[in-house]
Amino acid sequence: MNLLRRVKGLILLPEAEWGLIENERLSVAELYSRYIVFLAAIPPFATFFGVWLFGYSRGILGDAHMSFAGGAMRAVAQYIVSLPMIFIVAFVLSSAAPTFDGRSNDAKALALAAYSYTPAWLASVFALAPGFRWLDIVGFYGVYLFYLGAPRMLKCPKDNADVLTLIALIVSIAAGALHAFIVRLIAPAQSALV
Repeated sequence: MNLLRRVKGLILLPEAEWGLIENERLSVAELYSRYIVFLAAIPPFATFFGVWLFGYSRGILGDAHMSFAGGAMRAVAQYIVSLPMIFIVAFVLSSAAPTFDGRSNDAKALALAAYSYTPAWLASVFALAPGFRWLDIVGFYGVYLFYLGAPRMLKCPKDNADVLTLIALIVSIAAGALHAFIVRLIAPAQSALV
């Protein structure tokens, strides 16, 4: 699997790319080592560099910048916590698949989750530049990717894909909240007002 070709295929020709993905036999370790570890690094480090270089607004308190050491430690914590979090999302989806007349398969569920997260991971590069963070919204394209991939990867009928997609969105939001909570415990935000 070529990472750049996979990303391009998912963004530009998702139905054809899911057809290729469906026939792959990648293990959980291979998905992590060939895809997830690279793309999951974009959000924490893009956010860190954007906040460290340009700061962020704290409303009436003024602008703030993260210290390099504090920001780097937080980015590393965010990255490390995000790696098992994607598997937790995949495990929940794999466990829920039979409820929607699908098949439980942890490796396929991880592929579905990881490849569906791709737009959100890529969109996080907008955190590098002030004023562009709102463009993270393009990451919601991942919801559509999940909807297309669910029938192929978890073998659920197309009629059930919309409900499974909604469940996946809810699980992802809950996982994101848990992720933020854990990171805040490990590496509290440290900033200085400017």
